[in-house]
Amino acid sequence: MAPSQILGFLGTVLVIAGYLPQIVHLIKERCTAGISIPAFSLWCAASFFFLIHAVVIRDPVFVAVQTVNVVAGSLIVVFCKRYQGEVCPRHRHAYSGS
Repeated sequence: MAPSQILGFLGTVLVIAGYLPQIVHLIKERCTAGISIPAFSLWCAASFFFLIHAVVIRDPVFVAVQTVNVVAGSLIVVFCKRYQGEVCPRHRHAYSGS
């Protein structure tokens, strides 16, 4: 594996690390505070198109990161729709200004 691919896969691990806290909080606390369903839907669509391109050019790093983006973004959209309008106590406090 080329050094650039190793760096690409390390970047993919960082993408996963970035999504995990958001997804875990969303599912565990059923908290949709600050999450834009239209924005994540658009990012999912863009990631899906990038994924198709990555498959066509056979770039394993790009396939991996776009797969992560599609799956994570889709989870966020699905759970935001399921828990739409629900906010955890920590975020309720932050938004109320109390």
